Amino acid sequence: MDNQENLEKKDNDMQNYLQQQSPSLGKDSDNRKRLNQTSEEYLNSLTPTQRRQRITTLLVIAFISLLTGIDYAIILPTAWGYVNMFMHNHYGGFVVGILLSVFALSGSIAGILFGFLDDIGVSLKKLVLCGTVFIIIGNILYFIGINIYVVVISRLIAGIGMGLVPPLLAELTRRSTPETRTPLFAKILGCRQVGLFFGPCFTIFIKQLHFKLFGLQVTMYNAPGLLMAVLWIVVILLTLCFFYDSPIAITDPKSLSEALKNNSFRQVYKYCLSLIKSPVIMVLLVTSFIAYFNQTALETTLTPFTNRQFNWHEIDVSILFAVAGIEITIVYIGLHYISKKVRDQTILVSAFIILSIACLIAVIILPFSKIGSTKYLPIFLLFVGLDILALPLIAVTTATLFSREMNLEQQGIGQGIQRFVVNIATVVGPLFAGALLQATWTMLLVMFIIVLLATFLLLFMYRSFRTNQNDELTALISPVNNSS
Repeated sequence: MDNQENLEKKDNDMQNYLQQQSPSLGKDSDNRKRLNQTSEEYLNSLTPTQRRQRITTLLVIAFISLLTGIDYAIILPTAWGYVNMFMHNHYGGFVVGILLSVFALSGSIAGILFGFLDDIGVSLKKLVLCGTVFIIIGNILYFIGINIYVVVISRLIAGIGMGLVPPLLAELTRRSTPETRTPLFAKILGCRQVGLFFGPCFTIFIKQLHFKLFGLQVTMYNAPGLLMAVLWIVVILLTLCFFYDSPIAITDPKSLSEALKNNSFRQVYKYCLSLIKSPVIMVLLVTSFIAYFNQTALETTLTPFTNRQFNWHEIDVSILFAVAGIEITIVYIGLHYISKKVRDQTILVSAFIILSIACLIAVIILPFSKIGSTKYLPIFLLFVGLDILALPLIAVTTATLFSREMNLEQQGIGQGIQRFVVNIATVVGPLFAGALLQATWTMLLVMFIIVLLATFLLLFMYRSFRTNQNDELTALISPVNNSS
């Protein structure tokens, strides 16, 4: 009872504080306001129980981010061999592209829906549990893998679960101040890169697996599905025990049926269109698309290209992913400190300049290397290294800059829109790369041109980004809609 009274007292204190700062907030009480512990002053006044709940919730989110990296690192290197078990090698590259694309496509659509549900009051804990169930079902089907259609459908279903990423990113925004947001995003997104580092370790382990389970032969190609299903079951247990919805909210959380009854998908569509009218938001969406298009095109090409060019196999590619994971982890650690002294837009522009240099090196050198020759292997590794150096800088700064352009109650749907664009890029990127595996120079030239375009767009819009990082009240209170 004492704990409940403390929570109610903190809730009332927070509402009184906000109403003192903005008298108009009370007039807008019919709108849902996800006012979380984003003020540093308020965070310092949390009870020990609230602090523990906040920390464990963030740790669960970090673990989810870690698993998304492990998933990518153990499925991507083995997908080429898995697909070729069912398909002729001539069509393998295209089918691998489809495999990655359907995962991203379902995730992009689900991300909009999950973000919308989060914004209108559906419990985030319930959304995480729902998304995790989809991921588990998808991975079980991937393990079963009776034919290529089951394999593709399995990734489609697992992708639905990735729709929980936007509301989780929105929650990070609400649980941070403008000053601490970029470091917090760097930590959580950095966990995914740690997963990319540990993923190859699992690949080495599952390569030794040769046994039957429930009559199904376990191999290095279908074992990733079984492993990930087990790990995501752990997420369900952790979510049930250690994940807490934020106790600070003006309106009570809604049930799923109530939320859908009072909000039509047509309203969601119009709402999404109204959010992306700003030129700054449009540029951030375009640059996000280009960055992830480049990334997924490279990832799709990596295994077949290195297999043909340098005679690499799954273990070689996994080692490359491990080294990449180390590099990205170091970049994320550095970003935690750099972001405190350098503006996010400056970091973003610098990252695209690095990415442009990487693509330029690839366009000039790599297409002319002879098949089977390792003469240009150092150049190839330099290209990959620079590409990977830029990626975490872009991933974090686009997300944080995008969050600053959105009001607090728009964070879920806002992050959903950004993830939708990102996922569309990860749909188009693999298809583009898979179709041009035999035309390496054309593929690299297109990548260089669009990255250069993104760099110029950012330079043109540089002064238009918001820089009021110290304006905590802006992060807490959104403008009142006078038209309502």
